[in-house]
Amino acid sequence: MPVTVGEIAPFLDELSRQALHQEREVIWAPMSSAESAVRLVLHGAARPEALRRALTTLHLQNLMPGRVLHCQGDDLALILHGSRGPLSAVNHRLIEALEGITLDVAVSPLWDKGHFRLLLTDMDSTLISIECIDELAEHLGLRRQVAAITERSMAGELDFQTSLRERVRLLAGTPASSIDTIIRERLQLSPGARELVAAAKSQGVEVGVVSGGFTQFTRHLQEALDLDYAFANTLEIIHGQITGQVLGDIVDATAKADILDLLAIGLGTDAGHCIAIGDGANDLPMIRKAGIGIAYHAKAVVRAQADFQIRYGGLDTAAAYLGWSTA
Repeated sequence: MPVTVGEIAPFLDELSRQALHQEREVIWAPMSSAESAVRLVLHGAARPEALRRALTTLHLQNLMPGRVLHCQGDDLALILHGSRGPLSAVNHRLIEALEGITLDVAVSPLWDKGHFRLLLTDMDSTLISIECIDELAEHLGLRRQVAAITERSMAGELDFQTSLRERVRLLAGTPASSIDTIIRERLQLSPGARELVAAAKSQGVEVGVVSGGFTQFTRHLQEALDLDYAFANTLEIIHGQITGQVLGDIVDATAKADILDLLAIGLGTDAGHCIAIGDGANDLPMIRKAGIGIAYHAKAVVRAQADFQIRYGGLDTAAAYLGWSTA
């Protein structure tokens, strides 16, 4: 039978505490309901206060607990029944309700396996933890100048194509071998990147990286993670040195969204069956176009328009939101 938040919260508090301590999975008998079901995910240290706030907020949205999907490690997932408003609006209310608690939270539909066909992710500060062009700039002692341009671009204050050309121009004369040095010594995957890619592939989802950065880095990631696609800009290199020019059309915000569209068509589907992940303003068009847009440790302008937000955890948090196993 349906229960109130007051009746269920103490039980779930104790359930989550014990299960997390024992690292075991808990299944709770489902509530019978003719209404639609959604998934509530808490990713992080599943504190009772976070659970109480989430349940109270969702109760106000006419969503009531039905059963615990799992409570293992840092994840707690519950099925809820009832009617909900737009996905992004519900998740923004949840995040506001959990302000001050270092834990990621989201409500998501219960998608069938095969619903999503493509996962497309940004590279710098998303799939990897660095900004590649900033690392290259350090070889010339220009990190501060280049980083300042990057920050203005990511915050949406500067046209991306203009900012990219300005940054690349500063790199003129850099030995091309510096790129290999950055890859070898400084490039690091974001936490949970491998787990997310593996989880997506286990669901039959193709995975690609699309970047306003450079092909040398995206090709390395494509090989390292066995990605299906990799798109980025091409640096002009002559006689072993970066000339300060970009060859061909620039992969900017519009191009990222167009690439998502084209890949979806190639897979016999549309953007509504795709997932996009990014952190900056140049990721917004593809995040808005995709069926699910995820902001990863993102700028405020991106968080405001994404369906899901990952503020504290790694990229594997996205898998938890989507109901994909990372085992």
